[in-house]
Amino acid sequence: MTQVDRVITQVDPDSPGAKAGLQIGDVITEVDGQKITDAGELQVVVGQKQPGTKITLTLLRDGKTMTVPVTLEALGNHSGENGGASGEGQGKIRWGLGISNLTPDVRQQIQAPSDLHGAVIEQVQPGSSADNAGLQQGDVILEVNRHKVQSASDVQQALASVPKGQDALVLVWANGGNTFRVLHSPEGS
Repeated sequence: MTQVDRVITQVDPDSPGAKAGLQIGDVITEVDGQKITDAGELQVVVGQKQPGTKITLTLLRDGKTMTVPVTLEALGNHSGENGGASGEGQGKIRWGLGISNLTPDVRQQIQAPSDLHGAVIEQVQPGSSADNAGLQQGDVILEVNRHKVQSASDVQQALASVPKGQDALVLVWANGGNTFRVLHSPEGS
């Protein structure tokens, strides 16, 4: 229930959020007047609305409260195909993992050493591959399949490039120590 759960850490170009002028660092507090307490609740509220719906986000930016209208789009509709989700967000859908860059603020919150590089886990979907592997909010992903990662985009690319049906081996820093975890492929063997 901390503010960091609702902070925008990434705005994809051409996404509804980018078109509406959302910025990294904005903290979303309400959707259509409904108070939002964490990222999971935000996803549920927005996910219940139909593509094409206009919603009003209330957010904090630089200490000021603002309202921003956003028109929702269907996943992948700007690629011209109706079927299937686009590659964006595939990591979250496929592995059940929400990640962001390791900022100085986050580093301080989780007491990570300054020489630690990777992406911090913001969200783990219950029952997902990430949840089954024992990954938790605040863990830092250092490697994917033995390749070092420096940022959230590195992790997203690495996980997106794992062939369907194959597992992913991730090196995770948690509670001051490193452990390997296996993300089992959700597509089955």
